[in-house]
Amino acid sequence: MSDYYHHFLSSMAGVGGHPTVNQPEGSPPTQLHQAMPMAGPPISNPYQSLGYFTGFPEPIMFNAPKAQRSRRKSAPGLDHIKHRRTRSGCYTCRSRRVKCDEIHPICERCRKGKRECIYPEPAPSKGSSGLGSRDSTGQSQQTSPSSSHGGDDDDDDAGQESNLDPIMDEEDEPESATTQSSAPIFPLRRPSTTSLFGLQRVATGSRQDSETPSFERNKGSSSPSALASTANPLAPGAIHLPESPTSSARPDWSFLPHELQVYLNYFYENITHYHYCMVNDSYNFFRSILTGMAIRNEALLYAVVGFAAYHHTLKNPDGRIREFLQYYNRSVSLLLTHLKRKEKHNVATLLTILQLATIEEYLGDWVNLMGHQKAALEVLTQLFTPRTVMQSPISRMMLTWYGRFDVFIGIMGSFEASLPREWFTTSLEYYDSMAAAEPANMGWKIEAASAQLRLISMEMSHLFGKGAKQEVSEQEYIAEHRKLSNVLNGWKDGWDPALEDPAYLVTEFPNDRALDPDDIVNPFVSGTLFRPPLFASTILSCEWHSIALMHESQAVSEASEEARVALMEHAYAICQICETVEFWPHSPAGSLIILHPCLAIASLFVPRDTRHHMWIRTKFALLEGMG
Repeated sequence: MSDYYHHFLSSMAGVGGHPTVNQPEGSPPTQLHQAMPMAGPPISNPYQSLGYFTGFPEPIMFNAPKAQRSRRKSAPGLDHIKHRRTRSGCYTCRSRRVKCDEIHPICERCRKGKRECIYPEPAPSKGSSGLGSRDSTGQSQQTSPSSSHGGDDDDDDAGQESNLDPIMDEEDEPESATTQSSAPIFPLRRPSTTSLFGLQRVATGSRQDSETPSFERNKGSSSPSALASTANPLAPGAIHLPESPTSSARPDWSFLPHELQVYLNYFYENITHYHYCMVNDSYNFFRSILTGMAIRNEALLYAVVGFAAYHHTLKNPDGRIREFLQYYNRSVSLLLTHLKRKEKHNVATLLTILQLATIEEYLGDWVNLMGHQKAALEVLTQLFTPRTVMQSPISRMMLTWYGRFDVFIGIMGSFEASLPREWFTTSLEYYDSMAAAEPANMGWKIEAASAQLRLISMEMSHLFGKGAKQEVSEQEYIAEHRKLSNVLNGWKDGWDPALEDPAYLVTEFPNDRALDPDDIVNPFVSGTLFRPPLFASTILSCEWHSIALMHESQAVSEASEEARVALMEHAYAICQICETVEFWPHSPAGSLIILHPCLAIASLFVPRDTRHHMWIRTKFALLEGMG
């Protein structure tokens, strides 16, 4: 792994620079990252920006040219990452990217905004912390010159990392700060022979008395940074990729500390593949396989637990963001420690990076998301080839997981997807062959349709990227755009009839009611929604409408009235599906979350009146409450 990702993770240690989760009403909106304009006049969008309703940054394709500030810019693909300064300020000010005056027990900004003010726990003394120079360096912050702001810049140049004194996120604070801790992370006792997360013990389900996790609460809890040195994490390279899942049963994590068990139980019972924006999960990957691998690797474990803690906090009226922040920071610190040891990457390394990227997507930090995406690409291409990645359900899911980030970020940023085309075509060939070999298996048909749509999206990202860089002539762009339009329409018309079996259409709605004057669609119309096992067909239809919207809006020629009507029809179809999924009582958990990007695009193409405006705001308020 290049030093780029090491510096990137170091800048994130201490959870510095994350946007506030569930930002309090009345506080200023999070500043979105500005994009460079795309060549060619896009169709005018109905609203000022996509970020007007959502946490998405404005896609380049929908941006009108803007005057650029005279400051250093990152190159396409974000090879340069803005490193953020962190000190000993409270977590809330760090996450809001504002300066903290460090007044205890409540800083001035949190007091005025009536926000929860939580400071990092004090680090152990040098004589007992056990933090070596390598660990300290891992927690230091490197500041990008482009992130400096006049007199606020008190950091040395990032290139002088070797000469910098460590700047720990968890510096000593007054005793009053420690009393605010409500759910500390309990360190795992350093094992003498077999790691707490060793494969042998997990496989047998037994443990020795000497391996019992420590719960010595009265002796004081350790900060996330201190935990990185007190535990002995199992390297990702110790996990081997099985050819197929041996069991979809619930993994045994009874040997873990109680707090981790609570969140893993919550994950297993409440989180689905829809929370990860995955259309299908035939092998129960996220509930069983991912959690089973997480209990064998600490970095992945704390990433998964952090994701569960994030959702648990949102559902709990008394939830505190501190638990999520600690688990997240713990995962980042462990991953950084592993990377600094220059050990061989393996499946758990890639899964940890992908899980952290998913968290960044929920938080709306697209710069951090793209940093993880770049690292995931490096690990994925080191571990697999386009052929070998299709040999296991685990590696196939990782490819789908990464491929979604790659294509989505490429389209949003108007640059080409990073993964070569061969990876997408090989995936489609595999699923097509399996669907032909097992025609009764609905899972293969769904995967084949999804893979083809992902390939089309990848081709779109390449076209938009070339158009943005003016690498193709207008005639070539028009010809390629028309070709993709035909392929996109052919995808919907060429569906396997089994994916649209009318026997699975939802025709009854127990919560049927008279329409409200403010409704813009009727959610109780039969024929909109498929029930399981064809619920994925509903998701794919909605994604198709959103991709068609993005594609047709990028036609070079001026849109005719007929084209504008067609765009509005796609937008209404998305709104119809989202509304129906919301009101159908049997919709799977997380199914609205996977539709969030589709609704975000649709919001740009509905009429600009108060009725539609309020409907969209209501839907995104609902989605914000889901994470």
